[in-house]
Amino acid sequence: MSEATRVGSRTGYLHGLDVVRVLASCLVLYTHIHEWFVIKDRNWWLTDWVQRNVVDTFQFNDRFSFLGIATFLVVSGVVVTYVTERENPGQFLWRRVTRIAPLLWVVTLIAWILINLGQQVAQEPMPDRLGIDDLARGLVLANYFVTPLHAMIGVTWTLVVQIGFYCYVAASIPLLRRKPWLPPLIAAGVCFTVVLAATGSRNPVVQELLKICAYMPVLCLGQLISLVHTGRVRIPGALAVGAVQLALFFWMDRAAEVTNAGYANVRTVVIVLLLTAVMIKAKGRVARSTVIRNWSRRTYAIYLIHLSCVFVIMDHVSPLIGPDAAVLLVLVTVAGTAEILHRYVEMPAERWLRARRSPVRQ
Repeated sequence: MSEATRVGSRTGYLHGLDVVRVLASCLVLYTHIHEWFVIKDRNWWLTDWVQRNVVDTFQFNDRFSFLGIATFLVVSGVVVTYVTERENPGQFLWRRVTRIAPLLWVVTLIAWILINLGQQVAQEPMPDRLGIDDLARGLVLANYFVTPLHAMIGVTWTLVVQIGFYCYVAASIPLLRRKPWLPPLIAAGVCFTVVLAATGSRNPVVQELLKICAYMPVLCLGQLISLVHTGRVRIPGALAVGAVQLALFFWMDRAAEVTNAGYANVRTVVIVLLLTAVMIKAKGRVARSTVIRNWSRRTYAIYLIHLSCVFVIMDHVSPLIGPDAAVLLVLVTVAGTAEILHRYVEMPAERWLRARRSPVRQ
């Protein structure tokens, strides 16, 4: 979500992935707007029409749940794999985490303040007040490893999954350079073993580890697309390893039951993989447009801040001006807030970090 789509000279800038990111941001935003109407037990003509004519017809998860998140996970797997050719494990892990952290800190603080002001900022009910200890845990995502869980930003569980993937990729970089098909295959075996051994545990740390393993195949499938695109793995080999990863995800979704979001998760991942494989080579006018490129750069800010905007604005404004105008105000607010966060938090932090980075391996 926060990783740029600029890669090495072998492939150039992946303009098509900008389009995929933009689509993912729209899907995630739509899902949570629709979710607000479901939580409040209200109907809206647009969500009703989409559910009836698109979601039900093509048998997606209700409200397109997991479609946007799966898209972001696959794209993340694609993009971060490129830099493994020129970054050592320490550089790789440090740069991934420092891309995530600044916006996470600021938006977590915003959500914490809103919750303590009595606002709903997520799907799950929250306590009337959260302490400094809750804020501190949220800033480093440690809130997912304790009970009770207070997820101030409802989508940050995916960042925990991504960081788990980053740790694995960092550890496997030497092997990824010599035998690039092997790390995603080993990951499948590790995830299968962990889930098999730990399913049923009520320990919050173990449960979070299960979640990381459950969604790791989605990121590994994105990694395989990247390896094929750069010519590091041939298509038959990638299809074989990909089949293992997809079968593992199917098992976790249906048999182990360690995923959530609906009955169409596997179908959703397949659709996202096909879309990404097609779009990764796109270089047309739309893909190269300034609008798409700038929007893509702001998708991480949109991803983190949109829930607070959706729930607070819809709760207070919808009864006054109706759902149509309220949703329009949500869209404007998300766009404006994301622009502020990108321009005054994300980019200054990136410039500061870039100035202090050691040179990458050429």
